[in-house]
Amino acid sequence: MGRPLAFQTWQEHQATPARLVELLLECKAVLLDRGMASMDEYGDMLKWGLRRQDGKVRSMHVYHPGWCSFSDRFRGTIHYHGGAIRGTLLLGRFEHAIYEATPDPDGDRFHLGRPYRLTKHTRLQAAGTTYELPAMVPHWLKPLELTLTSFEEEDNGEMGDLVNPADDVGIDDHLWTQEQADALLPVLLQRIDERIDSLRQPAIAAASN
Repeated sequence: MGRPLAFQTWQEHQATPARLVELLLECKAVLLDRGMASMDEYGDMLKWGLRRQDGKVRSMHVYHPGWCSFSDRFRGTIHYHGGAIRGTLLLGRFEHAIYEATPDPDGDRFHLGRPYRLTKHTRLQAAGTTYELPAMVPHWLKPLELTLTSFEEEDNGEMGDLVNPADDVGIDDHLWTQEQADALLPVLLQRIDERIDSLRQPAIAAASN
């Protein structure tokens, strides 16, 4: 028996500079060790697995607005997670939407074969923001610039899935090649270094006074 979709208004806070530096250093080490992830896995996101922590499945994600339209009208976009999630934006910004699902015989999205009407609630989230969502809340995002996030999900054995439109609706066009994504590696590393420096400056200034 599948679980019903859920909804919750946004829960978010600003991560501390120390926590942001810690996560940025972790991501930098992964990039230096593994390089850019495969564009073929998703097409709209690059994803690297990170070491588990506190029983959570963890990963880092990179988005770029040029990879596709990120329109939520396509199949393979709006989705939910089987466990509670937490994400921290380390670089960049995105429009992050959560969706309130109402059963409706005329709805154009489907979960467990049942039609739903979705009401969209969008926030602009920028570097430094940590957001949290419980399990089963549909969401999707649209990056406004090169964006890096650290992500974790409760490992409760439940799988997430898509809240798709009808079968005749296609998927978004994924526009970038692996070579184009690979060329972003030095840019990404430079921005990580710049962000770390900016986060450390207040502490350095305070220590010198």
